[in-house]
Amino acid sequence: MNINFIKDISKGEAKDAFRLAIQSALAGAICYYLMVLLGISERFVGVLSAILVIEPSIGNTFQQAKGRILSTIVGIIIGFVFVALIPWDLGVILSLLLSLFIINGIASFRPEWRYGVVAAVALALGSEGDAYDLALNRLLSIGFGVAVGILISLIVWPDTSENRTIRYIRKALKNTCDRFRIEFGNTRDEKNEKTTKVNNNFSTNINQAKNTAESITFNDKKSILQLIESTERLYNSITIIQRVADKSNSNITNGEAGIEKNSEKVTEKAWEIIESFSKKEKVTEKDLSKFSELIDTTKSNIQIKVDDKELSLLRNTFMFGLIEIEDSIQQLYKNFKEQ
Repeated sequence: MNINFIKDISKGEAKDAFRLAIQSALAGAICYYLMVLLGISERFVGVLSAILVIEPSIGNTFQQAKGRILSTIVGIIIGFVFVALIPWDLGVILSLLLSLFIINGIASFRPEWRYGVVAAVALALGSEGDAYDLALNRLLSIGFGVAVGILISLIVWPDTSENRTIRYIRKALKNTCDRFRIEFGNTRDEKNEKTTKVNNNFSTNINQAKNTAESITFNDKKSILQLIESTERLYNSITIIQRVADKSNSNITNGEAGIEKNSEKVTEKAWEIIESFSKKEKVTEKDLSKFSELIDTTKSNIQIKVDDKELSLLRNTFMFGLIEIEDSIQQLYKNFKEQ
């Protein structure tokens, strides 16, 4: 058995797994105990519902709960109709065939409704006279399990979709900072370092942020989506720096007018600010003002004419990239202040 994957598990992923394990274990045990205490039948599906409804965040749990209840109702209706209308000697086979056909057809468009198969199968395999009672008991048990699962996710070590989304955004910003360091270095070296791993990590984290943001239930989703958009804009701005690095065969910042020194200072300040965003450290108006001053100084130096037209074009493109990065950082600052 290959256990090397354990080395790749981050602290955040381990924490999420531990939280989910504790919540699921408590939800299953408490649900079973309460169902026995209250005399509720269909304990298997009740406990199963309590466990399966729990997701890493409260928002995701509520979405799962909605899907479980809706799919169960659909499954019960479809299963009940076929059991009631088809003669019992043919009912089991035809009810299974038609119920599963319809439910799985719906699930192709609404995957969360696939859970309705459980209710449809239970009704199809029941007895001819207890379809109504079975349907009612199953709906009650699933609803009870879902309620217990939601309660546990709210009480035991809760985590919101908003918090999870921002954590993914900060990870994406760390990837952005790493890429910026590499691409700036590439403008000063003929041999360019690859950014494939950084790009893949950014894509993973920003997509996770988008997916988790869709589950935000109790907070302002719009401001979070703007934060994601600003993060993507910042990352894409670095592509301009990348293009300069790809086109240049030497150090474009070396030479007259202190461009070398100024470009180092402005990029170091950019790294500092982006890294502060990623680590949840404070960024001040003074930091932004200092960054803007460095941008203006570098711009003034780069605008001095040089004989090499290609070098001049690359330097001005590099400067444009820095200005785009500055605008993106300003927007990120505003977005984080709104959180």
